[in-house]
Amino acid sequence: MEFETWWLVLIPVLFSLGWLAARLDRRSDESTQERVPTSYFKGVNFLLSEQPDKAIDAFLEVASIDTHTVELHFALANLFRKKGEVDRAIRVHQFLSTREQIKQSERERATYELGVDFLRAGILDRAEKAFFSLAATDLKADAARQLLELYELEKAWDKAIEQAEKLREFGAPIPSGDIAHFYCEQAQQAIEAGQFDDARRGLQNALLSEPKNVRASLLLGEIYFLQDRFEEAIAQWRSAEKQNPWYLPLVGPKMWEAFKRLNRMDEGIAALQTYCSMYPSIDLLLVLAKAIEEAKGPAAAFVLLRDQVRARPSLLGLDKLLEHQLRDMTDDERSQDLRLTRELISKHTQRLERYRCQHCGFQAKKFYWQCPGCAHWDSIVPRRAEELDFYPVPLKKTA
Repeated sequence: MEFETWWLVLIPVLFSLGWLAARLDRRSDESTQERVPTSYFKGVNFLLSEQPDKAIDAFLEVASIDTHTVELHFALANLFRKKGEVDRAIRVHQFLSTREQIKQSERERATYELGVDFLRAGILDRAEKAFFSLAATDLKADAARQLLELYELEKAWDKAIEQAEKLREFGAPIPSGDIAHFYCEQAQQAIEAGQFDDARRGLQNALLSEPKNVRASLLLGEIYFLQDRFEEAIAQWRSAEKQNPWYLPLVGPKMWEAFKRLNRMDEGIAALQTYCSMYPSIDLLLVLAKAIEEAKGPAAAFVLLRDQVRARPSLLGLDKLLEHQLRDMTDDERSQDLRLTRELISKHTQRLERYRCQHCGFQAKKFYWQCPGCAHWDSIVPRRAEELDFYPVPLKKTA
């Protein structure tokens, strides 16, 4: 009986509390509707109607009336940017960056986002100006990182080095290998201009930044080669083996040429044979085959290719072997069958002879030190795609 009495008291109380909560929610909804301008609902309607320009006008009107909608505008601009509509993102961020009614930190954030918009749109001078304006703000480190990306795009390597050093001062983890590549890019430009002393200084800076940077050693050897200092070029290239031997195929042809210029062909063939056996590579194998053909004749080169393809089967190797085999064959039924076989293999090997980024999968016939797809340095190993599929090489670790 006591239990039933308690329920008789509790039920009316619960009902009263529920009624009171409903009234409060209704009042809250009414006050919210009063606070939110009609421009907001117009903007939503325009977005749903796929009229983004009219939606922007409506939302900017909201911002003019109510400064509490700033996050809405940032979200809207980021949505436009992700959809590739950078011009609309620029319009929203430009508006926010000039609004005196919002907080200074929010205007700085809008300026940063505006710089990112300009960078994505390829308007690099305006992006640089936007990021420079944030040098004395809390966003200086983020702005410096964007400037680094900008200077890499412009290939302004001196400015890229400066920004990388600034980021390190801010405590950002910039790999020493990246900075070494900036110096190498500078040196490459100097080499192409025939300014060998400037190039050598740049490469020395690269090795100071990252002593294991094999690219700097290979470029130093190239400078010696261009100056006809073949002995020093060979010594420089052979020293690169201690840094990373898998990059030797990049200098294999010039190394053989240097040995020929010194009239030391036997020594050059011995060196290439050693590298091919320790660091197997189709590119090095082809250089060795050319060297043996020049020194001992095409028959010796054919035997080499045949033995290597048997020991380490690959379609790329088989294609070159068939090429050699077809050179001196008479035009009979058997040679026609071999030519057909080689044509089919060649079509298939076109995609296998590409270099591949081990970070994003980008592929290209040309070797790049920086992947054009993901902009990572040292993510492309100078081994053909077929070789990497069957004989993987560990990706170089950066400091």
